[in-house]
Amino acid sequence: METLKTFLKDLLSKSASRNQIFKMNLLKEKLQIVVLDFIYSNPKYSELVFYGGSCLSHCFGLNRLSEDLDFVDLKRSAKIPGLAKDLEGYFRKNTDLELTTTVQKFRIYLKFPILRELKLAGKDESDLLFLKVEVYSEFDFCSKFKTEIIPLFKHNRSILVRTFDLPTLMATKIRAVFHRRWEKTDKSGKTLAAVKGRDYFDLMWYLSKDIKPNLDCIENIKSKDELKRELLKSIEKIDTRSIQLDMEQLVDSDTLARDLGKTIKGILIREIQAKL
Repeated sequence: METLKTFLKDLLSKSASRNQIFKMNLLKEKLQIVVLDFIYSNPKYSELVFYGGSCLSHCFGLNRLSEDLDFVDLKRSAKIPGLAKDLEGYFRKNTDLELTTTVQKFRIYLKFPILRELKLAGKDESDLLFLKVEVYSEFDFCSKFKTEIIPLFKHNRSILVRTFDLPTLMATKIRAVFHRRWEKTDKSGKTLAAVKGRDYFDLMWYLSKDIKPNLDCIENIKSKDELKRELLKSIEKIDTRSIQLDMEQLVDSDTLARDLGKTIKGILIREIQAKL
């Protein structure tokens, strides 16, 4: 039986961050690897295609944490309730962590009652560490793409992960920049953050690698010039606070998160004009 509790405690002991959400995401990074290992070792789920920020982080070296695992079920064969039940059984039989799950349409919430033991929650706070797994069956917006097998060696596991080619992954991120509707508010309803800073951080990463997006996977964009114009419009919506608040939870440096908030707009404008 794998002693995950000891590993998680060791992770926390090595982190100097004082941000509680960052620490929770650090724990999720390990648990994500366990889930990925299960999925790609199981014939029922091994055809799922991994994508999103977690995919960039685990498979391509993006230097940030992530909260969720996102997949596309191109064959529309995976049964979400069955996956949830199988994950519960796997953790129960093979690890020292308790796990319960909740299913909502294409989404599974994995709930680990571990936060109090790890001193990340008080007696009046929730004991549950949540890890979200989403499996989408709709990918009709993308007509031309490739899938690839990426070997992943992490936390003493060797996993053959199925994902999209990088141009297609970049296109899905650009779609998020264009279409994601999200905001974070305080208890009074005041908006604290109006955009997901991680989307723009990931876009900066793609541009720094000189990757060109798969235009066949971005609706209503017919040319590189049109893409450039629309991206520059989206970049103008960025505000410093939104970037900083989101990235503080995902990078192990408050200074980096603060500096990204101040500089990322200028960096993206420069990179979009030069690279696209």
